[in-house]
Amino acid sequence: MISLSPWLLVAIVLAVIALGVVAGFAITRARRLDRLHQRILASRDSLSRLLLRRASEADLLSRSAGLESSGLADAARAYIQDGGDQLTTDGLDRRTAAQRQGDRVEVAARLERASALSRAIRETLTPEERERIASDSDAGARLEALDATCYRIQLTRNVHNVDVAGVRALRSARMVKLLRLAGHAPIPEPIDFDDDTQTGGRGY
Repeated sequence: MISLSPWLLVAIVLAVIALGVVAGFAITRARRLDRLHQRILASRDSLSRLLLRRASEADLLSRSAGLESSGLADAARAYIQDGGDQLTTDGLDRRTAAQRQGDRVEVAARLERASALSRAIRETLTPEERERIASDSDAGARLEALDATCYRIQLTRNVHNVDVAGVRALRSARMVKLLRLAGHAPIPEPIDFDDDTQTGGRGY
C-alpha cells in the first residue's frame, strides 16, 4: 500500500481545488461568450429587418403625405431596392473569408444608404412638416409607425454594440486567450451608421 505524507495529500487536494476553480471559471466564461455571440447575431437579424421596415414605412409615408418627389422617398426606395441583409463583414455568422471580402463594399454601401435615409427623415420631417402630416389621420398614423421603428433601430443598434464591446473585453482577458475559450469565432464588429432621425440631431 502506497503511503502519502500529509503535506503531499494537502498539495494534491489544493491542486484539485485550483483545477476545479479554473475549470469553473473557464466554463462560465465560455458560456457567457457563447451567449453574447448568439445575442449579437440575433440583434443583427432584428436590425436588418427593422431597417427594411423603416424604409417601407418611409415610402408609405411619402405617398400618403404628398412627399413622393422628396429626398425621403428616393432614399427609402434606394434602401428597399438594395435587398441585402448583411450589416457587417466580421464572419461571425460563419461566412468564409472569401465571402467576407466580397461583401465588404456591398455592406459599406448598404450602411451608407441607411445613413442617407436617416438624414432624409431628419431633413424632410421638420417640426412644421410633422405638424402638417399629423393633421391627417392616415398620414399621422404612418408618421407614428415610422418614429416607433426609428426608435427601435436606435435601441437595437445600441444593444448590439454594447454586446460587441462586452465580447471584446472578455476576449482580451489573458486566461480567455490562453485557454482559447472563444474557439475559432472571429472578433465581432460594431455596426456604425447615422441612425438619428430627429431634426437638430436631438435623437431619442
